[in-house]
Amino acid sequence: MSANYPWGGPDEDSPSSEPAGPPAEAPPVAEDPPFGGVEVLQIGLLMFVAPSLLAPLLVVLLQRVFYPQLTLTAVASKPWILLGSQFAWYAVIALFLIDYARSRFRQTLWQAVRWNWPKHAWPALVALGFFTLFALEGLERLLPTPTKGPFEQFFDRPIDAYAFAFLAIAFAPLMEELFFRGILYPVLARRLGVVLAVLLTALTFAGIHIPEYKSGVAANQAWVPVVIIFLVGMVLTLVRATMKSVGASFIVHSIYNGIPILAALITSRGFRDLHKLAQ
Repeated sequence: MSANYPWGGPDEDSPSSEPAGPPAEAPPVAEDPPFGGVEVLQIGLLMFVAPSLLAPLLVVLLQRVFYPQLTLTAVASKPWILLGSQFAWYAVIALFLIDYARSRFRQTLWQAVRWNWPKHAWPALVALGFFTLFALEGLERLLPTPTKGPFEQFFDRPIDAYAFAFLAIAFAPLMEELFFRGILYPVLARRLGVVLAVLLTALTFAGIHIPEYKSGVAANQAWVPVVIIFLVGMVLTLVRATMKSVGASFIVHSIYNGIPILAALITSRGFRDLHKLAQ
């Protein structure tokens, strides 16, 4: 509670031996998430490790049913399989988290992760998303960045491009913010303090993206995108720590992902001229 006297304060007519002074500052609110360390580990494994273990089985099944003439590698690289499985798994996790928060903590998921949508600060957060993107793009130009990104295969057909755009701008940032800034960070902050929590959350956030950039990239270039993602994770976690709002970090995350995709959308005339993106 923010007031020192929850029942309206002391009686103004009551005697006091000390003169009234300025109101005392409220102590800083410590992170007190309903989740525990074991729950964080379980949810993290469910979100990011289980799909990697199930993916080969899914590919084998789809190859036998739909693509018996193709190799497993060719089936695994099909955009609709990659995107469809990601959408489906995130949807399962979202429903699980909604039910878990309600049954375990008697809270909505938004309450449990401290969503706290920033009603008036969103213009500044949008600006921060722009600034972070342009600053880190400037840094990338100074480093040996891979010439070929891991997402180019999603821009061969308009339907794949639109599906990827929705995933990258809305669904993936939402799910990643729910876990990293809504579940992982506050538990780390409660146990280790804010500084270590911000650092470890950003490291873990960068770590889950390593497989996306590791394959097909020269060893002296693979680390660059991961470092950039780590810095993005630092910004997002600092926003969450400062504003006590997962909704705030979601806005920055969505803007950061969305600006390049919006540029591609405009350049390709609504993903109708996808060949222009390769120029």
